[in-house]
Amino acid sequence: MTVQEAIWIRRSCRKYKDTPIDEAIIQEMMEAARRVPTPGNSQAHVFGVVRDPQLRARLAEAAGGQMWVATAPVVFALCGRIDWDLKDLPEDDYGLIVNYRRFGRPMVNYLNDYPDRRMCSTLLANGGGTMQGVHISLIAAAHGMQACFIGDLDLAKANEILGLPDYLTCLFLLPVGYPDEAPSEKALKPLEEIAFYDRWQDENG
Repeated sequence: MTVQEAIWIRRSCRKYKDTPIDEAIIQEMMEAARRVPTPGNSQAHVFGVVRDPQLRARLAEAAGGQMWVATAPVVFALCGRIDWDLKDLPEDDYGLIVNYRRFGRPMVNYLNDYPDRRMCSTLLANGGGTMQGVHISLIAAAHGMQACFIGDLDLAKANEILGLPDYLTCLFLLPVGYPDEAPSEKALKPLEEIAFYDRWQDENG
């Protein structure tokens, strides 16, 4: 199957068969996730592979009680390192300079003054795990499986359930398995509504 074919058939699935996933496929999914680009090659991601039914059920509870999450034979916990602090970076640090450019100095200063430093680092790490999850989802689709990103998650509860050390936090869950439903086609906006070439031209002025 080509990458394009996997993208075309990928769906968000919320009901799974109890068919186990072959260990070789799990390793393939993790290897694909390991190969995503990261800022400065930081590789600040960690993947939990949760197969224990009781742990899956507890994670589903932490995900706003979405118990269908536990029907997947494997739930990936997409985690990130947060053992760093934005306010500890020297002014000439490239990462800090990038944040100044992207968000502006007032916003960065606000974050540096925020009292809960762990939550600040968690917020800044929040994008981590998304590309890894996409890679896992595409490998899953190529093997006849589906997945679903779970962002509605009590992170503190998930961290406790997973027994994570303080320098890690769970950011997203990704249940994966063979679908026990046929997700319908989504109505997608036409490309002309979501793409532009060179410069934005608003037809309405």
